[in-house]
Amino acid sequence: MARRPIEVLTVGEEHLAELMALWSAARCDLGVSHDGSNRLAAERLLVALGRSDVMAHLARLDGEPVGFAVTSQNLFGLTAEPELTIELLHVSPGARRKGVAQSLLSAVLASASRLDCEVIVSNVPSTSKDANRFFARLGFSPVMVRRVVPMRTLRRKLEPESVESAVQVLRRRRSVRARLLT
Repeated sequence: MARRPIEVLTVGEEHLAELMALWSAARCDLGVSHDGSNRLAAERLLVALGRSDVMAHLARLDGEPVGFAVTSQNLFGLTAEPELTIELLHVSPGARRKGVAQSLLSAVLASASRLDCEVIVSNVPSTSKDANRFFARLGFSPVMVRRVVPMRTLRRKLEPESVESAVQVLRRRRSVRARLLT
């Protein structure tokens, strides 16, 4: 049985609603609430796609949107040549293992050629075994680890040792009060 044809389009204004619906579904798969996901999708996606270095591709199977890839051009990457980075790649669960991701990557490859990028980089969640295997089979290799920290944690870690925490101040006050009362 032949595979059904997959149509891959470069996202324009007329495709934004379909792309936002897929992005919202992808974020829900990651555990983000549907309402929160929709708000984030509308705001962040429109801002990102307004940048000249960001491009999105939408995949359709039997006329239905089933996947997307969002890329950005990175002129200052890990190599001497310009890079095209796959920021997001998502295929709806029901459309997986049908060639959708490969079709999207073919569109990404064509974009990289047009932009004279010699290297394609993909951001893959370290916890996703399937995604890591998929990219490894296509020749992607791990180059670096991307670490993430909330700002408040980093700020706390970077504060000088002489700055006392509120807990330490309270302990000292209680100790002084206890000594004064005895």
